[in-house]
Amino acid sequence: MFPRLVLLAAMMLTVFAYWTGLSGPFLFDDQPNLSPIQSWLNGEMSWQSVMFGNESGLLGRPVSIGSFLLSAEFGGHNPFAYKLGNLIIHLLCGLLGWQVLRRLIAEDESLAPRADLLASIVMALWLLHPINVSTVLYSVQRMAQLSTLFALASLWTYLTARRQLIAGQLKLSLAGFFLLFPTLLLAGLMSKENAAVAPLLCLVVELAYFLGRTEYKRVRQAFFGIFLVLPALVVIATLALAPAKLLGSYSERDFTLIERLMSQSRALMDYIVTILIPRTPLLGLYTDDFTPSTGLFSPATTAMSILALALISFAAIKLRKRAPTFFAGWFFFLAAHSVESGILPLELYFEHRNYLPGIGLILALVGLTALLPKDLPLNLFSPKQLGFLIVGGFAIVFTMGTAGRANVWQAEDTILEQGLKHHPGSLRAQLTRATIALRQGNLKGSYDAFADLLASKNPRTQAVGRVSWITLDCMSGKPVSKEDMKLAMSYARPSLSMVEVPALRLLARVVREQGCGEVTNADIAEGIAFMLNRAGKQPDRSRAKWLTRFLAAEMYLHAGRIDEAQKQAELAWNASGDLPVGALLANIYAGRGKKPEAERLLAILRQRIKPYDKAGQTEIAKAQALLDRQ
Repeated sequence: MFPRLVLLAAMMLTVFAYWTGLSGPFLFDDQPNLSPIQSWLNGEMSWQSVMFGNESGLLGRPVSIGSFLLSAEFGGHNPFAYKLGNLIIHLLCGLLGWQVLRRLIAEDESLAPRADLLASIVMALWLLHPINVSTVLYSVQRMAQLSTLFALASLWTYLTARRQLIAGQLKLSLAGFFLLFPTLLLAGLMSKENAAVAPLLCLVVELAYFLGRTEYKRVRQAFFGIFLVLPALVVIATLALAPAKLLGSYSERDFTLIERLMSQSRALMDYIVTILIPRTPLLGLYTDDFTPSTGLFSPATTAMSILALALISFAAIKLRKRAPTFFAGWFFFLAAHSVESGILPLELYFEHRNYLPGIGLILALVGLTALLPKDLPLNLFSPKQLGFLIVGGFAIVFTMGTAGRANVWQAEDTILEQGLKHHPGSLRAQLTRATIALRQGNLKGSYDAFADLLASKNPRTQAVGRVSWITLDCMSGKPVSKEDMKLAMSYARPSLSMVEVPALRLLARVVREQGCGEVTNADIAEGIAFMLNRAGKQPDRSRAKWLTRFLAAEMYLHAGRIDEAQKQAELAWNASGDLPVGALLANIYAGRGKKPEAERLLAILRQRIKPYDKAGQTEIAKAQALLDRQ
């Protein structure tokens, strides 16, 4: 009963700590992911189009989008509705995590008598930890939460089926292993792709607690063969035969695969320190200033981090028999990081990546208590009393830290203020600073932000700063010459990234809609074409590159230069097969009287478009109407 009361108290404290932050604003990619839901509420889009038309990740994450639809249905399209849903899922993860951990710890002979209580302690500390604020109070990070929820459910299913196998209940265990587990795993993958770590977590548990058991060996071999070895072989084959499918986006990054892997050692050690000793003021969203490691000693902490991770892993392996829960927790942490901190060309650092791994690290600490002597020479307190004092102290500190962060997260201004204080080199923070200042009519504040970007040591940050400066000149009615435009484009890098795309789109929209001194639509188109030429060695299939080509095609079209517009649109279409790009190209063909080309393209688009995609059907109808008038 007492362990359940501990968990219940932690859940109540969690609600208290987070409540003030539920009224906070939408952030960053909330709007791109959630704005279609407003269109659905307005009757402009079908729920199928919203749920299955999302382009996040490889699989579109329809389960997460479906949960957003439910939040909007009951609470409207506002941050509170989504953040409240996130808080509820956070509590569900805590409850499900407790069920998983109590079963795990029960397999540890030294800790089994206190399994329920220790599981409550781990989940209480996790529920209250300040590092999770940027997951729970960031609406779109529900994707990470649901992925965690289903990964935990998958692990719970594995543990239950594993116990049934030991008890000789073969039919029940087979149903768990090969029916329920893959169903939950698929739901996790449809929430966010990092649920793919679930089978690896099962292997960690198998090695920690069940190594050496021989019952129904072939069943276990089949399970890991299907859900772990086979996917691993698919990944290896993809890397060997079509590496661009997994690694192609490195062309948009300012670091290589090797540099990313070295950098992740530092990121992991930073995560560990932050989980053990929450540095609440340093936490936040503006971590894009995390510098990549360019060598083992550049910076020197790279080699130190790799060595530290290796030593802890070695210690966990050596202590597996004496402290299996320490082994399980440590390798749970590493395994849960294997997708987002592995080979994929993602940003180097995000604290929300610790949402699932954090459970493992706290579990590892609890697992170390198995090594403590039973008769500690304590004068003032018994070991049990001392343990409660330590845990209670951490719980109080975590609660205060989380409540403090939630208070900061009530407003965009306070989030930004803290971010700029500790991450002044963050491009994301400076762009947000400029946007807020512009919204408040503070032109000087926006120029100051862009001046800081231009003063950066990062050439890509300088390039974005120069384009943004020109955009602000245009918006404020200052005279902008063609030479100013050429200077801005001269900052272009040898590769394009998703950082430049929105900056270029905003500049193009401002020039198109309100004009900009001497700069015309044609100047913008030529400037973008210059940037594309400079990035000539970058693969055309790079998302940033074909999106930039798409923008060049639009601007050439607005400038009346149809030949160049068609050329850029064709290159973008061949590289992407993207519906909006295809629709633009079909319109160009139709407008130029190229009926056979337009009809062939429209036939392809009709095959690809989903019946519920009203926006896509509208674009095709426009192109068809233009073609019919020829």
